[in-house]
Amino acid sequence: MRNAQAGLFIDPQVKYPIDDLSLSFTDYITQCKGLIAQHRFDLHQTHSDQIMLANAPFELRPEKPSRCGVLLIHGLFDSPFLVRDVGLHLQAQGLLTRAVLLPGHGTVPGALLHVDYQQWLQTIRYGIATFANEVDTLFLIGYSTGASLALYHILQEPASKIAGVVLLAPALKIRSALARLAHWHHLFSRTWPRAAWLNQDKNEMLDYARYRSVALNAAHQVYRLTQAIHKAGPAQLPLLFALSQDDNTVCSEASLRYFQHQAHPANQLILYSNTVSPYTDPRITVRHSAYPKLRIQRFSHLALPIAPDNPHYGEEGDYCYASHITRDDHTLFGEFSPMQLRFNDYLFHLKLSQYRYQRLSFNPDFDFLMRRITQFTRREDPRSP
Repeated sequence: MRNAQAGLFIDPQVKYPIDDLSLSFTDYITQCKGLIAQHRFDLHQTHSDQIMLANAPFELRPEKPSRCGVLLIHGLFDSPFLVRDVGLHLQAQGLLTRAVLLPGHGTVPGALLHVDYQQWLQTIRYGIATFANEVDTLFLIGYSTGASLALYHILQEPASKIAGVVLLAPALKIRSALARLAHWHHLFSRTWPRAAWLNQDKNEMLDYARYRSVALNAAHQVYRLTQAIHKAGPAQLPLLFALSQDDNTVCSEASLRYFQHQAHPANQLILYSNTVSPYTDPRITVRHSAYPKLRIQRFSHLALPIAPDNPHYGEEGDYCYASHITRDDHTLFGEFSPMQLRFNDYLFHLKLSQYRYQRLSFNPDFDFLMRRITQFTRREDPRSP
């Protein structure tokens, strides 16, 4: 296990199959599964099928053929599993849905040591190309970094069949200042490899659906992407944002400012907040993020795309840090920083705090969010007001 642990933080130099735009999506899934099987260290476990399912790209076809498609794009350190609940809902609504695997993901955290955000953009181009002869209308739905990639794609290539973009907790600005400075690790990491990491988590394999360790290069690539977005012009397509005002990972204020500078009349924004709304813009819908009966105080960055019945992060999920609300009445769920969690845990053990804190791992308002996304994809002409 010690060798496996060390191998997690070495770049395996994985070649993801994204350059051949004529590659069928079925073959793409097969090749990605081969890469996952080759490089992951946890596929010997009893739930290896779940691990493969979570990390591989996927396709969800509706019962009847559809001329409308959706490309799903996961976030940084994540896997396609993070957008699977959204995909399952849209499949049930009759949409052809596919999710890609971004380079550096699905294998080991070390695969992010040298990745470039241009590779992620190439993955978006590949995913879009696979719909070419199957749909007339295509939507992009991205979560976190995936949302930023979708947005930047349409800013660079506005003349396409894409009808709109859904941005779930978009990473238009990372709250940590380290993202701006992360490129400096190159000065030290050649002689001191540990310098390439903000965190090497000793429990890395605790969560099979996303990385727990943080490669500084990955954060810097997101920073570069956000800078490119803000230098580009306005979006010409309809955008649907969904944000948590209390997000500790990305800056929701930056996304709100960006939204308010976009003029398309079909734009919409859903804001999860516990404060009185100061916004008069009719395109902004404020939803309460506190559920006192469930001991939910506010929404986390992770929560938005996850349904309550998610098998890993949901109320009965198999992840040890899932929000098992019905099992424990001494925990408050919300968005907390690692420092807040550690300090509260210390107080709780000293019996100076009545409650534990835990990060909310699913969205109790998932059904409402999916209704709005479904309405957004059903406009007769989404590109028009």
